[in-house]
Amino acid sequence: MVLRLALRKVSGNFPHKPGAPATSLLPSFDPILASGSVITAAPTRGQSLLLLLDALQPTGYTSIWLDQYNLLPALGAAATVNPLLTVQEASDVIPLGVVVSPVGEASYGAPVLRVRVTYETGDTATKEVKFGALEVIPLPVGKSASLSLQPLHRFDAGWGQGHGGSVKNVPGGPFGIVIDARGRPLRLSNDPAKRRELLKKWLSVVGG
Repeated sequence: MVLRLALRKVSGNFPHKPGAPATSLLPSFDPILASGSVITAAPTRGQSLLLLLDALQPTGYTSIWLDQYNLLPALGAAATVNPLLTVQEASDVIPLGVVVSPVGEASYGAPVLRVRVTYETGDTATKEVKFGALEVIPLPVGKSASLSLQPLHRFDAGWGQGHGGSVKNVPGGPFGIVIDARGRPLRLSNDPAKRRELLKKWLSVVGG
């Protein structure tokens, strides 16, 4: 909740595409770099990732990285004295994964995105993602792949409503490629029992 409120406070400074409708959603940023002990000290990396997804609710395509030792603020200050220090310590920033968050309206369970992943070996994996789903497509650390996306029902995956696109050299990470089709803004049930059950389901997807 605190992250969401902070995001809302600074949202007026976000870039806005000419002609695009006004929205409270986070614009498409790449990458998203997370720091701070609340995030980095979560019991599992899966909880760190889910915390960021639920609080920031990214849209389109983005990669998410974690400043695991919270060194970036200090490195930023030290860069004025020794610029090379920031490069030498860059290994402390680790990838969590790539996230695709299609935006639109559909009935729960309706297919909203077709995904094709082409691995370095030439093998491919395809998936049709339904509205309301949170899914993980494996892509190990140190590997890369090409990603093709075709939104359905006028959903927007970053190239405009209903328009498909592709991304080359998608980096691997502990969570590979995460497809977050839970909707934007994220809506939770008012029933505490149903809400807890849904949160547990999402956490199990990312191995939390």
